[in-house]
Amino acid sequence: MADEKVKISFDGEYKVRVLESAKFKKGQDLTNECAAFVDKISTFSEKVNSLVDVLELHAARIDAQKLRAIGLRMASENESEQRSRQQRALQAVVAEKRAELDKYNAQYQSLERIESEQRATLEKLTNSS
Repeated sequence: MADEKVKISFDGEYKVRVLESAKFKKGQDLTNECAAFVDKISTFSEKVNSLVDVLELHAARIDAQKLRAIGLRMASENESEQRSRQQRALQAVVAEKRAELDKYNAQYQSLERIESEQRATLEKLTNSS
């Protein structure tokens, strides 16, 4: 390192430079390219973040719709089961009412027989007197 000599030069604007003018120019070009690259990366990062936000929003909407669909499916399944239970309950009520009707019909027929027997007895009594 001691063998290396520092060369001092002047650029086109007569400014003192420790590096040669060509190396200094390349260094500045590299600095400008790096700044442009950083700007592009920054812009890309913002676009990616924006895309991620949009995708997260859509994912949340999709999840909400999935939950809604699952809820509706479960409600329709429950509705079907509830209708089946209600139908069985109504069939039980109908069977109960039919049994009651049969009982009342038997009672009515019994009362009709008694009435006809009483009329016959009354007729015999009126005819014999």
